[in-house]
Amino acid sequence: MLPVAEIYPQLQQALQSGNVILAAPPGAGKSTYLPLMLLQNNVFAGQKILMLQPRRLAARSIAGYLASQLGESLGKRIGYRVRGETKVSKDTQLEIVTEGILTRMLQSDPELSGVGLVIFDEFHERSLHADLGLAFTLEVQQGLRDDLRILVMSATLDAQQLHKLMPDAEVLSSEGRSYPVYELYVNDNSQRPVAAKIADVVNRALQEQSGNVLAFLPGSGEIRQCAQLLQECVSADIQIMPLYADLDRASQDGAIAPPAPGMRKVVLATNIAETSLTIDGIRVVVDSGLEKQAAFDPVRQMTRLSTVRISQASATQRAGRAGRLCEGVCYRMWPQEQQSRLVSHHLPQIASSDLVQPVMEALAWGTPLMQLPLLDKPPKPLLDVAHAQLALRGAMDDNDKLTSLGRELHKLGTEPAIGAMLLFAKTFSNAHLALACALATILENPAAFRRAGVSVSRCLQQLRQQPSGMAGRQYQQWLARFHLDADLHWPEQDCALLLAAANPQWVAKGRGFGRFVLACGAGAKLDEQDTLAHENLLVVAGLLDTGKADVLITLAEPLALASLQQHMPHLITDETVCQWQGEQIRSTRQTRLGKIVLNEQALNRPGPEQLAELWRERLHSLTAEALPLDDNARGLLQRMRLFASLGLDDTFPSMDDAVLMAQADQWLLPYLHDKTQWRDLAGLNWTELLMSRLSWQQQTAFQQALPDAFPIPTGRNAKLDYRANGQVYLSVRMQEMYGQATSPVLANGRIAVIVELLSPASRPLQTTADLAGFWQGSYREVQKEMKGRYPKHFWPDNPATAQATAKTKKNM
Repeated sequence: MLPVAEIYPQLQQALQSGNVILAAPPGAGKSTYLPLMLLQNNVFAGQKILMLQPRRLAARSIAGYLASQLGESLGKRIGYRVRGETKVSKDTQLEIVTEGILTRMLQSDPELSGVGLVIFDEFHERSLHADLGLAFTLEVQQGLRDDLRILVMSATLDAQQLHKLMPDAEVLSSEGRSYPVYELYVNDNSQRPVAAKIADVVNRALQEQSGNVLAFLPGSGEIRQCAQLLQECVSADIQIMPLYADLDRASQDGAIAPPAPGMRKVVLATNIAETSLTIDGIRVVVDSGLEKQAAFDPVRQMTRLSTVRISQASATQRAGRAGRLCEGVCYRMWPQEQQSRLVSHHLPQIASSDLVQPVMEALAWGTPLMQLPLLDKPPKPLLDVAHAQLALRGAMDDNDKLTSLGRELHKLGTEPAIGAMLLFAKTFSNAHLALACALATILENPAAFRRAGVSVSRCLQQLRQQPSGMAGRQYQQWLARFHLDADLHWPEQDCALLLAAANPQWVAKGRGFGRFVLACGAGAKLDEQDTLAHENLLVVAGLLDTGKADVLITLAEPLALASLQQHMPHLITDETVCQWQGEQIRSTRQTRLGKIVLNEQALNRPGPEQLAELWRERLHSLTAEALPLDDNARGLLQRMRLFASLGLDDTFPSMDDAVLMAQADQWLLPYLHDKTQWRDLAGLNWTELLMSRLSWQQQTAFQQALPDAFPIPTGRNAKLDYRANGQVYLSVRMQEMYGQATSPVLANGRIAVIVELLSPASRPLQTTADLAGFWQGSYREVQKEMKGRYPKHFWPDNPATAQATAKTKKNM
């Protein structure tokens, strides 16, 4: 009996009143036992059960297994729907569907008429469509169908996190059923390709272990390389079977089927084989510890594939494949100490994927993506790019609503870029639509046209010459979808124009030496020897991230600007651009294609609003130290900061750097309305500008407390020096301070002025904050020395009461 059988009674009872979250590890039977029991026990009698699978192969495989358990053929009580293939009938009660199919079903029938239960299997994989499908289904349940039930099943997902999204759901858990798996860590530090390393370990496993082998490699390229290496060295009784998503169905089915009698099987798979699939007789797993991970780059507006370390959750899933039927062995291609350092889970797709499709689905649904009940909200940069791309294609208006074109694009159900190209071609002729179908075939299968090089025209030529190949068959499917005649002649002169409709953000302008700038602003390049390297304008259909500053162009076609201007004028804009160029503001009239400047004309002066905005941005990026204040203004600023620190006036404005620059709009920006160069700031009256921040009452109180000068005994106002540390200095000749018995004070005695007494030659003699103590003390020594050095000057015995003078004794 499978482990989930123990919790089946609880599950059945819980589903009668609400939703359920089921945590069950691999091997528990959640995908193969529970749906069948719910069906056989008529828990949802008269209603259909939908079970979602993240992959087409798993959906077909599980549906076939469940049908065989009932002794029926597919399409009776058990059926499936995947992209391009359906096996259902009027008798079908349990449908296994891929996640995108559920989204389409919900869009066409939001009530999910006739459906009693939706099962989200393998939800821990966190695909975009799974998150979106669950969000839509929750909204249906809350707004239209309170009788609809949802069962979310997961092997490694944190059920408590999911429970926050579905607080009323009952959380159940089941033990798994698996045999012990012995883990062997194989650390190969050599620089050899991963395919060669895996081939060696597979050979070792075949010699050391019995049973069939499942090896996990990062991608189809590594699988093909490894298969070739193994074919050259394994014995004749070993079958080498690749398994990846793009493989044809017959090859996929062969990989999961039992080997021929007397044969052993080695399955070389991507992470497509991590969950759900049961591959007959697997007792040994060889795990590279690597996978291909897709991540969308919002700057380059492209999805890049990179090889990364798997997560701990994936490592557990992979190893578990060896323990389904008996004790197994897992060879892990990394050091044992590295296992604990693997991340627990990778990011969900919604946090790292191109969001054009889900944004469009959400808009068609009627709820913006950010407002849907999602386990994780999408990052704003990815969301902004998705909105911009839909708007660029004319699918979304200024109010973030789908346009009529957007609704038509959504109904088409294809990848948005290809859909936009097909709809654009449809506005011309059937021949153009046939050409778009051919281009769609190329865009969806670039690897099949690798020999044709970069030129899309050459790819079309290859497609024409090989009509019976896999790509040719796909082209025929596209034609059949639009009921087009296979003999239509392609208007290839418009090839680039149609490609621009698909990816307008990838129109590229030449910069010389095979380098280009894309309309989205990213840099791209071609080999200088390529015939397209010196084109002025290209439309790019394929890019490859090589880890360098410029991405590599893998598919492109020359584009005529006149054609673009005639048929897609909305892509080309005229705007006035004001920007800082060095230390000067310049204004130009630019004709642009995205971020590509096609033409530029200098203007005399920016408009006042643009000028103000440029100054605002510049000022807010600086500190007050960067402003070209003169000495008087800097001294005033020091005085103001000192006054503010004394707390004498609660209404006195802060003069701190951050506040001063944050409020520059009020006290500085109005005086820059006619300034276009940074050096113009040097001519401003900075003292007046700083004082303008104070009211008349504040100015009066400030000047009284901290004057800029102090009246010394000679009657002269001597300038005070306000330092950054809060100290105030007064530098004067000693004779001018005779008669000043004590040190000057400011701010009602809160600040004692430090007096710097100078010689008749203005050299420092004494610095003191206690003038009375100096007169009575060390002045005697200074007096003795100065009488000898400056005999013509007055050196009284009692300076505290003597007459101050700025003259010699003769002129007194």
